[in-house]
Amino acid sequence: MRANVLTASALTKQAGRFVWLSIDTEKPKNAAFLQKFPVSAWPSFLVIDPASEQVVLRWYGAANASQLLKLMDDGERAARGPGVAPAAETALARADRLNGERKWSEAAVQYRQALEAGGPAWEGRPRVVGSLLTALQFARQRQECANIAIAEAPKLAGGPWFAKVVNTGLICTLGATADTPWRAAALASLKPLGEEALRATSALVDERSEIYDAMVSLAEAEKDLPRAKQVAKDWFDFLEGERKRATTVEARAASDGHRVSAALKMGDPARAVPALKASEAALPGDYNPPARLAVLYREIGRLDEALAASDRAIAKAYGPRKIGILTNRAQIFELRKDRAGARGAIEQAITLAESLPDQQANLDRLRPWLARLR
Repeated sequence: MRANVLTASALTKQAGRFVWLSIDTEKPKNAAFLQKFPVSAWPSFLVIDPASEQVVLRWYGAANASQLLKLMDDGERAARGPGVAPAAETALARADRLNGERKWSEAAVQYRQALEAGGPAWEGRPRVVGSLLTALQFARQRQECANIAIAEAPKLAGGPWFAKVVNTGLICTLGATADTPWRAAALASLKPLGEEALRATSALVDERSEIYDAMVSLAEAEKDLPRAKQVAKDWFDFLEGERKRATTVEARAASDGHRVSAALKMGDPARAVPALKASEAALPGDYNPPARLAVLYREIGRLDEALAASDRAIAKAYGPRKIGILTNRAQIFELRKDRAGARGAIEQAITLAESLPDQQANLDRLRPWLARLR
């Protein structure tokens, strides 16, 4: 987003209307912000009313410039309050405020009211459908989320909101357990929509990449492993094509995390190594490339190189992400049959987690490691 969308001239022109703030949620100095404005997914976009210091709109995931402009308009409307706006806009402002407060079930009720009041031809309908699905996703109302995605996505085909709606529907459905009665039928309905979304040129690279990820998971859910590997290969090839078209270092590295996931899913982690090595050379101060290389080298079995990459990443990392790097380091030591080294890495991760503010520490994922290693 930062490399490909936020630099758009249509957005920079809003500088006199909105104050822009970028928050690195990994840095301990930002803990006070996170305590006041918790973040549940990345990327997240918040519109904050300066008078009340309340989040009046919250959006999870990618968005293109025109979508962000729409969200900014809606955020401004929510900050102003309902006023004498039409019923749909009034319900939308209430929904956005509730969603901003992370009251997802209550927000979903208001988003439904906005859709009902606005009707099928309402200009704001696509965005509201996307927000409704995300609220249902976080409220764990998975069947309702899937049903709405199946019903609404075909009406959005060819538009910028289509991929978002399909992807959220897939996430909700795949999040249900395999024995959930409605899951198989929902996946069957979403599968052709997902395949169509892969061809949606109006979608952002991140959105199409997320669809690839979901379609790999769908194939795995169907126990079609050859298909899963083929989709993962298509995913990787798509990302490589986008990397070659990118014109800046940041844009080329932007999809590195997805690139690693695709390579792992296709069973060929070595395929992602050259791109990650290039990112590390081009971004010497960034911990992400060596951290991801450590994972790739671990999976390949090049354990000495994995530890060396881990060393480079730890030297640059901070906050919660450093805990993840140390956890991977423990796995590398386990593969080397070095239990003392693995235990030391986890103890270091626990010490770091205990030093972090509550908003950034996650000790629960570390304690089982220590119990196992002892």
